[in-house]
Amino acid sequence: MNENPLKLGVVGCGWAGRMAVDAGMTVPRTTVAAIAEPVEELRNQTVEEYGVTKTYTDYRQLLDDKEIEAVYLAVNPPMRYQMVLDSFDAGKHVLVQKPHAVRAPEILEFETKAKEVNKTLQFCYFMRHYPHNRRIRAAVAAGEIGDAYHARIWGNYRSRPEPEGMTKWLQVYGQKGGVLGQHYSHELDLVWFWMGCPKPEWAFGVKHSVYPLYDGPEGPAEDYYSGIVGLAGGKTIQIDCTRWLHTKTPTVIELYGSTGAIAGGKITRLDDDLVTEDPAAPTDVTHTQPEHTPVFYYEIEHFAMAVAGEVEPDVNAADSYQFMKILDGLYDSARDGRQVSIE
Repeated sequence: MNENPLKLGVVGCGWAGRMAVDAGMTVPRTTVAAIAEPVEELRNQTVEEYGVTKTYTDYRQLLDDKEIEAVYLAVNPPMRYQMVLDSFDAGKHVLVQKPHAVRAPEILEFETKAKEVNKTLQFCYFMRHYPHNRRIRAAVAAGEIGDAYHARIWGNYRSRPEPEGMTKWLQVYGQKGGVLGQHYSHELDLVWFWMGCPKPEWAFGVKHSVYPLYDGPEGPAEDYYSGIVGLAGGKTIQIDCTRWLHTKTPTVIELYGSTGAIAGGKITRLDDDLVTEDPAAPTDVTHTQPEHTPVFYYEIEHFAMAVAGEVEPDVNAADSYQFMKILDGLYDSARDGRQVSIE
């Protein structure tokens, strides 16, 4: 282990929080010094699985801990807003789980606060950090599939979250907890990243709340979402995703270019026959390669490198703000039944 590892505090011990602890304990340049979780069962489970020695029930207790240098906020967007601001006020670097906010302007508030206190702000989308996905982005940027003009995503998560307790927010439309924001925003961000993060211009979508478990004023979250996003240069991304469907259709993530495509994680070209090759472009970030690679390993390592000033944060505030405007546009369009212009 690094002699002076970055001391992380993880807030929230649901699935994402435990995966962050796993990664934080595995990355050589980080360690998880404490966790904060009000639910005793989740707190104890995390201690037993990963050997965390210091625990708190309230995130503010963790922020008061002078040993903690940075925090990973693995809680939902409605809860997280004040936590981000409080973390910066406490002098911590901050890594924000996705979905990054309820609405895009919150990202600008986070960025302003981070600059005021001169601390690192990074947002999560762990799929960006996998070396293979960064090689794909580099290959697309180098023109290996020609002009990338359209991406297509299909996904079926097959999950019905409980309507009460810590998963209640997943049932409320527009809080970014439906199938689009909570699950397939990962793939949406990934193909947007492969395309070079072009500026969004418009969005159109429709939703189906087939199994509504919430009847409040916002309406129930979407069980099925279908939409298309228009980007600068005439590029588009199409997404269809569901969290409960009576099929087992496999996930599809494809990016189409004028001379090739990205399909199944490979570069493909159709001539007389289909030619397939692995992307060989070099990655822009060099990671360590452990025997055991937790799901958030590369993301946590990138965050530690950003805190050290070796790389820029990724996802940074500029990307997060633009991507949140994509999500806002898609959600607003499906709610109002009209195409939305993204300013």
